[in-house]
Amino acid sequence: MVRKSLIVLALLLVAALPAVAQESGVTVVDGLASPRQMSFDSAGSLYIAEAGSAGPNLTASDDPFGASSQITRVAPDGTTEVIVTGLISYRAGNPLGAHDVIVTDDSIWLLLGETSDFRIPFTHALVELDKETYRVKTFVDLLTLELEQDPDGNPNQQSNPVDMALTPDGTVLIANAGCNCLMAWSREAGLSVAAAWSFADDNPVPTAVTVGPDGDIYVGFLTGFPFPQGGARIERWSGGELVQTYTGLTAVTSVLVDAMGTIYAVETSLQGPGRVVMVGADGAITPIAEGLSAPYGLAQAPDGRLLVSVGAFGGQPGAVIALPAVQ
Repeated sequence: MVRKSLIVLALLLVAALPAVAQESGVTVVDGLASPRQMSFDSAGSLYIAEAGSAGPNLTASDDPFGASSQITRVAPDGTTEVIVTGLISYRAGNPLGAHDVIVTDDSIWLLLGETSDFRIPFTHALVELDKETYRVKTFVDLLTLELEQDPDGNPNQQSNPVDMALTPDGTVLIANAGCNCLMAWSREAGLSVAAAWSFADDNPVPTAVTVGPDGDIYVGFLTGFPFPQGGARIERWSGGELVQTYTGLTAVTSVLVDAMGTIYAVETSLQGPGRVVMVGADGAITPIAEGLSAPYGLAQAPDGRLLVSVGAFGGQPGAVIALPAVQ
């Protein structure tokens, strides 16, 4: 069976579920359309990638799409502004559009997800925008590598980049759920496959990547349908080698490692409310926020609080909430 795009089959379950109350937390911003990953800049502003809510146009395969995907910025004083607009929002229910945003001193880096219609050019891509003018500085095609190399051995012609991280040397790491691979891009070396996981094995579906304070790389996995409880994992890579695997997780969509090396992960809501958990050095899983409705991305505020995006899919209201301090 050809694997569907990220979380498509899961949404058949989620779309019918009622919205659930969020566990106690402070709403940072609401009114968002399918918020996914997010990050802070050096000035303390929060940037949120919103995948949008499809639209009135149709692809060649009759999937709806529009241009409601965007990037929203929340200043330290709470002022909210849409700074990038008009990005492709593809498909209803679980729209794919802007999936992640990272801001440096000079640039805004965007990660744009897939569509089934390859004629739509501003998709399947890593895009660098000028921070002042918002004009495109760099466009990296993330589809052709999948079409030519098929890293996971699955001839599905899918490249769905969903999360990214910057290494200390400026390399961009990209978790690509469509090709079961971790891509790496730099100006000097271009685009390559840093790691790949076989579709024929356990079809892990990488959906999250982050770099720890020691430079180790952490990759989180969704797993394929039917998304077994406890069947997902986080892998820790050091020096190009897999050094540790944290198991017993379910449908991971975001991983964060704080300055002390503590691992946090989002387990999204595939068959009910989702949660944020802490993963100990010994692999012990401790819930720190439960009852979350379609949670997706994690970020850590300058004051140390953890923020999580909710309402990420299923047509639910989107928001970012700050969780109570971890005791």
